[in-house]
Amino acid sequence: MSKSKRIYILVGIFSFLLITYLIWDPKQKANIEIMYTNSREPNTFSVLTANVGNLSIGCMDVLNKLCYKDVEQRITNNIKLLSPDIVALQEVLAPWQCENVKTNNKNKVCYEKQLVPQVRRLLGADYTIACNDRAKNQFECIALKSSIGTIAGCEPGQLCNVARTGAEVKGCDNGFTVSAATIRLMDGFTFDLVNFHPQSSNAECRAKMISLAFEGNQNDPALIQQENVLLMGDFNVDPWRDQDASTQAWDNFFTKGWGGRQFHYHSGIVEKDPPYYTSFLFYRKRTPDFIVSNFAKGTCQVLGESPNTSRLDEGSGADHRAIFGQLTIQP
Repeated sequence: MSKSKRIYILVGIFSFLLITYLIWDPKQKANIEIMYTNSREPNTFSVLTANVGNLSIGCMDVLNKLCYKDVEQRITNNIKLLSPDIVALQEVLAPWQCENVKTNNKNKVCYEKQLVPQVRRLLGADYTIACNDRAKNQFECIALKSSIGTIAGCEPGQLCNVARTGAEVKGCDNGFTVSAATIRLMDGFTFDLVNFHPQSSNAECRAKMISLAFEGNQNDPALIQQENVLLMGDFNVDPWRDQDASTQAWDNFFTKGWGGRQFHYHSGIVEKDPPYYTSFLFYRKRTPDFIVSNFAKGTCQVLGESPNTSRLDEGSGADHRAIFGQLTIQP
């Protein structure tokens, strides 16, 4: 074996061990805490946002999406226990990603034919699901319990690729998206849910993708169409620690509010100053995942970081911490 090959193998092993160490938390409990009852109070709903992707070397062939069956099953079990009314998921493995992947590893998702999409397996049959409408993507999805309301453009209980998605940005990685869907609850209250996952590796691209939600561009309108708006996801920017073009763009929109009302954080800094971290990669602690609205009150918790909570993946498999809680609509 050549020296260069030996170095390559050693680097690969070191990277695998480092990432495994960083995302594994042996203190996690076997089962997630049930922090709220599943009964729904008037004007109140529960929310969950989770980046379920995995930076493991084993998932590189599917762009670091959720590629292991055991991790998928743990997350599925815990979503069922939490039973959130509204969900925003990022980095789901889309069915088409397995088409050209050949694996003999029975623990890999792509070992099996994707007859049922992963997002449906994660959430079960009780949800209407709207994934982003960009062809050969569908990595980010919005879901709503069919029993409490509807998603515009998608029949109750169905999985549709109808979430309005920001236009592709020239020179950027357009595998990242920001998308939105209009939700109407059974009592008639209507709002837009925006699922954020702008580009992680370029601040200018991230700023442009964030701006598409609020301003659109010369050819496309803003993704937000309703006066009431709920913003969730992996924003790939930490407003409390980062200082770049995307931070400035986000802070500007947050300060302006929407529909004549202020935005409020339902996670992060309102829970703890500084906020609980949702990302721990490469010894850099950050909170790029959060929940914001202009119509609700409530403080969510960072699963596995807030006291008496456990990680959605039970300690390993995802490189972000999920956020869960209850929001109450304000008159």
